[in-house]
Amino acid sequence: MVRIDNITKYELMIRNGLQEIFNIAKLKMQHSGDLLLCQQNGNIMFNKAAVGLGTDGVNNFQKVNSIISKGIEDITDDDNLDSIRLDGTTEFELSLHKEKANYLSIWENNYFLRILTQMVNVASGSSYDWTLDMSKLTPNGKNKHIREQIINRLGFAPNFRQSINEAYNRNVRNAIAHSQYRCVQGGIIYDNHGSDKYANLEGLCFEDWEKMYVMSYFLFAGIFQSLKQIKDEIYIPLIMKTIGGGVPVRVYDPSTGWFETYLYPNKGGDVWRFTKTRK
Repeated sequence: MVRIDNITKYELMIRNGLQEIFNIAKLKMQHSGDLLLCQQNGNIMFNKAAVGLGTDGVNNFQKVNSIISKGIEDITDDDNLDSIRLDGTTEFELSLHKEKANYLSIWENNYFLRILTQMVNVASGSSYDWTLDMSKLTPNGKNKHIREQIINRLGFAPNFRQSINEAYNRNVRNAIAHSQYRCVQGGIIYDNHGSDKYANLEGLCFEDWEKMYVMSYFLFAGIFQSLKQIKDEIYIPLIMKTIGGGVPVRVYDPSTGWFETYLYPNKGGDVWRFTKTRK
């Protein structure tokens, strides 16, 4: 269960980090259309450049919607978590197991990790990576990807990096995946502690777990919401200023290399394609 008084505090921490990286991305992106590509998911399908869900999205987007729509789940105004007597059947313990499942779903979601990685690419001044393929990552490879391709590259955005470090822990993720955790009075014990050099967390008090879980949720929901806001506030108005009603983007095609073209929105402005369909 998440305490009401802490929700706003942790959400603000994530919002500050997201604002930092998006502000940097606006200044450092190599092409003016790169943030639109992040939001619309430029990808390679059948060896051709495409925009849309792609392989990672098709396999994971339903879960994205499910996690966001469910929200944080159970909320309480009881601040005295340490006084709860645990027996395996309490409402608090059952709620914590749901939180653990949601946490794993967040950090296992390839579509989320793909969008997060592309944001790091764009904000660091690198090209949008059309060839990025998250589906090939093993569970251990996913942990390595988060560490090396996301966290370790965020020295230019210290607030956002700290937010991810506080939200994500490989030890916790693996313990949940293999049911290697247990509730004790006052906190959670992780039985995989010491299993490798990264398994350095023996346990968490309930308050620290609450922070990790809530920050993960707001990071997950916030990156999609922020990209949608940028699309609505920057790119939708831009189409009114271009002759053809499109937004220029830089595209990589495996057979032809890099070239510039346009993305055009549908009538609702939520789906963009290389071919103009809006009337």
